[in-house]
Amino acid sequence: MDLDIAQVRAFVVTARERHFGRAAQSLFLTQQALSKRIRKLEDALATPLFLRTPRSVELTADGERFLPHARELLRVADAAVAAMGADDRPLRLDVVDYRLAPISLLRRLAAREPALKIDRVAGGAFANAVGPLLSGELDAAIGRVNGSGAPLPDELEHRVVRLEPLVALLAPEHPLAAADVIRLADLRAEGIWLPGLRGPAEWLSYLRELCERFDVPIDDSGVSYDLRHTLEQTRYGTQRVTLAGADMELAPDLNLKVLPFEPSPLFPWSLVWRRGKAHPALRRLLALAGRTSREEDWCAYDPAHAWLPDDDLSLAAVARTTR
Repeated sequence: MDLDIAQVRAFVVTARERHFGRAAQSLFLTQQALSKRIRKLEDALATPLFLRTPRSVELTADGERFLPHARELLRVADAAVAAMGADDRPLRLDVVDYRLAPISLLRRLAAREPALKIDRVAGGAFANAVGPLLSGELDAAIGRVNGSGAPLPDELEHRVVRLEPLVALLAPEHPLAAADVIRLADLRAEGIWLPGLRGPAEWLSYLRELCERFDVPIDDSGVSYDLRHTLEQTRYGTQRVTLAGADMELAPDLNLKVLPFEPSPLFPWSLVWRRGKAHPALRRLLALAGRTSREEDWCAYDPAHAWLPDDDLSLAAVARTTR
Protein backbone atom coordinates (compact mmCIF):
# COMPACT_ATOMS: atom_id res chain seq x y z
CA MET A 1 0.00 0.00 0.00
CA ASP A 2 1.30 3.47 -0.95
CA LEU A 3 0.31 6.28 1.43
CA ASP A 4 -0.20 9.84 0.21
CA ILE A 5 1.89 12.23 2.33
CA ALA A 6 -0.67 15.05 1.89
CA GLN A 7 -3.42 12.80 3.25
CA VAL A 8 -1.25 11.69 6.17
CA ARG A 9 -0.44 15.33 6.98
CA ALA A 10 -4.14 16.18 6.89
CA PHE A 11 -4.77 13.37 9.38
CA VAL A 12 -1.97 14.45 11.75
CA VAL A 13 -3.01 18.12 11.77
CA THR A 14 -6.67 17.22 12.33
CA ALA A 15 -5.67 14.89 15.16
CA ARG A 16 -3.72 17.76 16.71
CA GLU A 17 -6.45 20.36 16.33
CA ARG A 18 -9.44 18.05 17.01
CA HIS A 19 -11.38 20.48 14.82
CA PHE A 20 -11.83 20.33 11.04
CA GLY A 21 -12.17 24.09 10.65
CA ARG A 22 -8.91 24.90 12.47
CA ALA A 23 -7.09 22.06 10.73
CA ALA A 24 -8.25 23.25 7.31
CA GLN A 25 -7.12 26.80 8.08
CA SER A 26 -3.72 25.54 9.22
CA LEU A 27 -3.26 23.62 5.96
CA PHE A 28 -4.65 26.42 3.70
CA LEU A 29 -7.49 24.10 2.64
CA THR A 30 -11.24 24.31 2.58
CA GLN A 31 -13.01 22.00 5.01
CA GLN A 32 -14.39 20.10 2.04
CA ALA A 33 -10.89 19.47 0.65
CA LEU A 34 -9.63 18.42 4.08
CA SER A 35 -12.51 15.99 4.58
CA LYS A 36 -11.86 14.52 1.15
CA ARG A 37 -8.22 13.81 2.05
CA ILE A 38 -9.21 12.17 5.32
CA ARG A 39 -11.81 10.01 3.58
CA LYS A 40 -9.28 8.86 0.96
CA LEU A 41 -6.80 7.94 3.70
CA GLU A 42 -9.48 6.04 5.60
CA ASP A 43 -10.39 4.21 2.39
CA ALA A 44 -6.74 3.30 1.79
CA LEU A 45 -6.40 1.98 5.35
CA ALA A 46 -9.86 0.38 5.25
CA THR A 47 -10.77 1.81 8.65
CA PRO A 48 -12.26 5.02 10.10
CA LEU A 49 -9.73 7.24 11.85
CA PHE A 50 -12.08 9.80 13.44
CA LEU A 51 -15.35 9.81 15.30
CA ARG A 52 -17.26 12.85 14.05
CA THR A 53 -20.05 14.52 16.00
CA PRO A 54 -21.54 18.02 15.61
CA ARG A 55 -19.42 19.25 18.54
CA SER A 56 -16.21 17.24 18.49
CA VAL A 57 -13.70 15.27 16.47
CA GLU A 58 -12.12 12.31 18.29
CA LEU A 59 -9.72 9.61 17.18
CA THR A 60 -10.95 6.06 16.85
CA ALA A 61 -8.90 3.27 18.37
CA ASP A 62 -7.36 2.65 14.93
CA GLY A 63 -6.68 6.37 14.64
CA GLU A 64 -4.85 6.34 17.96
CA ARG A 65 -2.71 3.40 16.79
CA PHE A 66 -1.94 5.03 13.45
CA LEU A 67 -1.07 8.50 14.82
CA PRO A 68 2.51 7.87 16.09
CA HIS A 69 3.40 6.10 12.84
CA ALA A 70 1.88 8.94 10.81
CA ARG A 71 3.94 11.48 12.74
CA GLU A 72 7.09 9.48 12.11
CA LEU A 73 6.26 9.23 8.40
CA LEU A 74 5.96 13.01 8.18
CA ARG A 75 9.18 13.49 10.12
CA VAL A 76 11.05 11.28 7.66
CA ALA A 77 9.43 12.95 4.66
CA ASP A 78 10.30 16.44 5.92
CA ALA A 79 13.84 15.30 6.68
CA ALA A 80 14.17 14.01 3.13
CA VAL A 81 13.14 17.42 1.78
CA ALA A 82 15.58 19.18 4.14
CA ALA A 83 18.39 16.85 3.02
CA MET A 84 17.98 18.20 -0.52
CA GLY A 85 19.17 21.61 0.64
CA ALA A 86 15.98 23.21 1.90
CA ASP A 87 16.47 25.71 4.71
CA ASP A 88 14.51 24.51 7.75
CA ARG A 89 13.31 28.07 8.42
CA PRO A 90 9.84 28.75 6.96
CA LEU A 91 9.66 31.14 4.04
CA ARG A 92 8.54 34.60 5.18
CA LEU A 93 5.83 35.95 2.85
CA ASP A 94 3.72 39.13 2.96
CA VAL A 95 0.13 38.63 1.72
CA VAL A 96 -1.11 42.25 2.21
CA ASP A 97 -4.33 41.17 3.99
CA TYR A 98 -5.47 37.74 5.21
CA ARG A 99 -8.86 38.17 3.49
CA LEU A 100 -7.50 38.68 -0.01
CA ALA A 101 -6.55 36.52 -2.98
CA PRO A 102 -2.99 35.62 -1.85
CA ILE A 103 -4.42 33.39 0.89
CA SER A 104 -6.56 31.55 -1.66
CA LEU A 105 -3.50 31.14 -3.90
CA LEU A 106 -1.43 29.77 -1.01
CA ARG A 107 -4.14 27.22 -0.25
CA ARG A 108 -3.96 25.97 -3.82
CA LEU A 109 -0.17 25.76 -3.64
CA ALA A 110 -0.27 23.98 -0.28
CA ALA A 111 -2.66 21.41 -1.75
CA ARG A 112 0.04 20.58 -4.30
CA GLU A 113 3.06 20.73 -2.00
CA PRO A 114 2.08 20.43 1.68
CA ALA A 115 5.72 20.30 2.81
CA LEU A 116 6.35 23.89 1.73
CA LYS A 117 6.55 25.90 4.97
CA ILE A 118 5.45 29.54 4.82
CA ASP A 119 5.09 32.10 7.60
CA ARG A 120 2.50 34.69 6.53
CA VAL A 121 2.41 38.33 7.52
CA ALA A 122 -0.09 40.96 6.42
CA GLY A 123 1.51 44.38 6.13
CA GLY A 124 -1.66 46.07 4.88
CA ALA A 125 -0.15 47.35 1.61
CA PHE A 126 2.44 46.19 -0.87
CA ALA A 127 4.44 49.38 -0.28
CA ASN A 128 4.90 48.29 3.33
CA ALA A 129 6.64 45.11 2.16
CA VAL A 130 9.28 46.80 0.00
CA GLY A 131 11.60 47.80 2.87
CA PRO A 132 11.49 44.38 4.57
CA LEU A 133 12.13 42.70 1.20
CA LEU A 134 15.22 44.83 0.62
CA SER A 135 16.54 44.22 4.16
CA GLY A 136 15.95 40.46 4.05
CA GLU A 137 13.31 40.55 6.77
CA LEU A 138 10.90 39.16 4.16
CA ASP A 139 11.73 36.50 1.57
CA ALA A 140 8.85 37.35 -0.75
CA ALA A 141 5.59 39.26 -1.05
CA ILE A 142 2.43 39.01 -3.14
CA GLY A 143 0.90 42.28 -4.27
CA ARG A 144 0.24 44.70 -7.10
CA VAL A 145 3.59 46.25 -7.99
CA ASN A 146 2.05 49.30 -9.70
CA GLY A 147 -0.05 52.08 -8.24
CA SER A 148 1.70 52.55 -4.91
CA GLY A 149 3.21 55.89 -5.92
CA ALA A 150 6.81 54.72 -6.19
CA PRO A 151 8.60 52.56 -8.78
CA LEU A 152 9.74 49.09 -7.79
CA PRO A 153 13.42 49.18 -6.74
CA ASP A 154 15.86 47.55 -9.16
CA GLU A 155 16.94 45.12 -6.43
CA LEU A 156 13.55 43.42 -6.57
CA GLU A 157 12.23 40.99 -9.17
CA HIS A 158 8.60 40.16 -9.77
CA ARG A 159 6.35 37.83 -11.73
CA VAL A 160 2.58 38.04 -12.26
CA VAL A 161 0.96 34.83 -11.01
CA ARG A 162 -2.73 35.77 -10.90
CA LEU A 163 -5.09 38.10 -12.77
CA GLU A 164 -8.01 38.06 -10.34
CA PRO A 165 -11.42 39.04 -11.75
CA LEU A 166 -13.45 41.47 -9.69
CA VAL A 167 -17.10 40.49 -9.29
CA ALA A 168 -20.29 42.39 -8.50
CA LEU A 169 -22.13 41.66 -5.23
CA LEU A 170 -25.76 42.64 -4.85
CA ALA A 171 -28.97 41.62 -3.14
CA PRO A 172 -31.17 39.12 -5.03
CA GLU A 173 -33.90 41.79 -5.05
CA HIS A 174 -31.75 44.32 -6.92
CA PRO A 175 -33.10 45.15 -10.40
CA LEU A 176 -29.83 43.98 -12.00
CA ALA A 177 -29.72 40.66 -10.11
CA ALA A 178 -31.63 38.79 -12.82
CA ALA A 179 -28.90 39.47 -15.39
CA ASP A 180 -26.10 37.05 -16.26
CA VAL A 181 -23.49 39.80 -16.07
CA ILE A 182 -23.29 43.38 -14.80
CA ARG A 183 -22.28 45.76 -17.55
CA LEU A 184 -20.11 48.52 -16.12
CA ALA A 185 -22.01 50.97 -18.31
CA ASP A 186 -25.21 50.05 -16.42
CA LEU A 187 -23.69 51.47 -13.21
CA ARG A 188 -23.07 54.98 -14.50
CA ALA A 189 -26.18 56.27 -12.75
CA GLU A 190 -25.96 54.58 -9.34
CA GLY A 191 -22.21 53.91 -9.17
CA ILE A 192 -20.35 51.29 -7.17
CA TRP A 193 -21.02 51.40 -3.44
CA LEU A 194 -17.86 51.17 -1.28
CA PRO A 195 -18.76 52.67 2.11
CA GLY A 196 -15.97 54.45 3.93
CA LEU A 197 -13.62 53.64 1.05
CA ARG A 198 -10.09 52.97 2.24
CA GLY A 199 -7.23 50.61 1.54
CA PRO A 200 -3.65 50.54 0.26
CA ALA A 201 -2.56 52.98 -2.43
CA GLU A 202 -2.23 50.26 -5.09
CA TRP A 203 -5.90 49.28 -4.57
CA LEU A 204 -7.26 52.84 -4.49
CA SER A 205 -5.35 53.81 -7.64
CA TYR A 206 -6.73 50.73 -9.38
CA LEU A 207 -10.31 51.66 -8.45
CA ARG A 208 -9.83 55.26 -9.59
CA GLU A 209 -8.52 54.16 -12.99
CA LEU A 210 -11.33 51.63 -13.40
CA CYS A 211 -14.10 54.06 -12.54
CA GLU A 212 -12.63 56.90 -14.60
CA ARG A 213 -12.23 54.61 -17.61
CA PHE A 214 -15.89 53.53 -17.58
CA ASP A 215 -17.35 56.75 -16.15
CA VAL A 216 -18.71 54.94 -13.10
CA PRO A 217 -18.82 56.97 -9.86
CA ILE A 218 -17.72 55.55 -6.52
CA ASP A 219 -20.23 56.08 -3.74
CA ASP A 220 -18.29 55.96 -0.47
CA SER A 221 -21.19 57.15 1.70
CA GLY A 222 -22.02 55.31 4.89
CA VAL A 223 -19.93 53.47 7.43
CA SER A 224 -18.40 50.00 7.27
CA TYR A 225 -16.36 48.46 10.06
CA ASP A 226 -15.19 45.43 8.09
CA LEU A 227 -15.93 43.35 5.00
CA ARG A 228 -18.71 41.41 6.70
CA HIS A 229 -20.43 44.66 7.67
CA THR A 230 -20.31 45.88 4.07
CA LEU A 231 -21.76 42.60 2.81
CA GLU A 232 -24.53 42.61 5.41
CA GLN A 233 -25.52 46.12 4.41
CA THR A 234 -25.41 45.16 0.73
CA ARG A 235 -27.74 42.25 1.41
CA TYR A 236 -30.19 43.76 3.87
CA GLY A 237 -29.72 47.51 4.19
CA THR A 238 -29.28 48.95 0.72
CA GLN A 239 -30.15 48.28 -2.90
CA ARG A 240 -26.60 48.95 -4.10
CA VAL A 241 -23.91 47.11 -6.04
CA THR A 242 -20.53 46.61 -4.42
CA LEU A 243 -17.53 44.59 -5.59
CA ALA A 244 -14.88 42.18 -4.36
CA GLY A 245 -12.22 39.86 -5.70
CA ALA A 246 -13.44 36.55 -7.10
CA ASP A 247 -10.88 34.66 -4.96
CA MET A 248 -12.18 36.02 -1.65
CA GLU A 249 -14.44 34.03 0.67
CA LEU A 250 -17.67 36.00 0.63
CA ALA A 251 -20.00 34.82 3.41
CA PRO A 252 -22.28 32.36 1.55
CA ASP A 253 -24.84 32.52 4.38
CA LEU A 254 -25.83 36.03 3.24
CA ASN A 255 -27.11 34.67 -0.09
CA LEU A 256 -25.74 37.59 -2.09
CA LYS A 257 -25.91 37.45 -5.86
CA VAL A 258 -22.39 37.24 -7.31
CA LEU A 259 -22.12 38.25 -10.96
CA PRO A 260 -19.23 38.89 -13.33
CA PHE A 261 -18.67 42.33 -14.79
CA GLU A 262 -18.53 43.06 -18.52
CA PRO A 263 -15.82 43.89 -19.28
CA SER A 264 -14.16 41.96 -16.46
CA PRO A 265 -11.75 44.08 -14.35
CA LEU A 266 -8.65 42.01 -13.54
CA PHE A 267 -6.47 42.75 -10.54
CA PRO A 268 -2.82 41.70 -11.08
CA TRP A 269 -1.08 39.86 -8.24
CA SER A 270 2.69 39.45 -8.52
CA LEU A 271 5.19 37.44 -6.54
CA VAL A 272 8.07 39.75 -5.60
CA TRP A 273 11.48 38.82 -4.21
CA ARG A 274 14.99 40.23 -3.86
CA ARG A 275 17.58 39.48 -6.53
CA GLY A 276 20.58 37.37 -5.67
CA LYS A 277 20.92 34.70 -3.01
CA ALA A 278 17.46 33.54 -1.97
CA HIS A 279 15.93 31.23 0.57
CA PRO A 280 16.04 27.71 -0.98
CA ALA A 281 12.28 27.34 -0.51
CA LEU A 282 11.73 30.47 -2.60
CA ARG A 283 12.91 28.65 -5.72
CA ARG A 284 10.41 25.90 -4.99
CA LEU A 285 7.65 28.44 -4.39
CA LEU A 286 8.37 30.27 -7.66
CA ALA A 287 8.44 27.04 -9.65
CA LEU A 288 5.27 25.76 -7.99
CA ALA A 289 3.42 29.07 -8.43
CA GLY A 290 4.42 29.31 -12.09
CA ARG A 291 3.41 25.74 -12.82
CA THR A 292 0.08 26.05 -10.98
CA SER A 293 -0.67 29.40 -12.61
CA ARG A 294 -0.17 27.87 -16.05
CA GLU A 295 -2.08 24.66 -15.39
CA GLU A 296 -5.03 26.38 -13.68
CA ASP A 297 -5.01 29.39 -16.03
CA TRP A 298 -4.65 31.95 -13.25
CA CYS A 299 -3.63 34.61 -15.78
CA ALA A 300 -6.46 34.20 -18.29
CA TYR A 301 -6.85 37.44 -20.23
CA ASP A 302 -9.12 38.21 -23.18
CA PRO A 303 -8.59 41.85 -24.21
CA ALA A 304 -12.04 41.92 -25.83
CA HIS A 305 -13.82 41.16 -22.57
CA ALA A 306 -11.39 42.18 -19.81
CA TRP A 307 -9.81 45.36 -18.51
CA LEU A 308 -6.48 46.16 -16.87
CA PRO A 309 -4.93 49.52 -15.99
CA ASP A 310 -2.51 50.71 -18.67
CA ASP A 311 0.48 50.24 -16.35
CA ASP A 312 -0.40 46.57 -15.88
CA LEU A 313 -0.99 45.61 -19.50
CA SER A 314 2.66 44.76 -20.13
CA LEU A 315 2.74 42.58 -17.01
CA ALA A 316 -0.25 40.63 -18.29
CA ALA A 317 1.42 40.18 -21.67
CA VAL A 318 4.56 38.79 -20.03
CA ALA A 319 2.47 36.48 -17.85
CA ARG A 320 0.76 35.05 -20.94
CA THR A 321 3.92 34.65 -23.04
CA THR A 322 5.71 32.75 -20.24
CA ARG A 323 2.95 30.17 -19.95
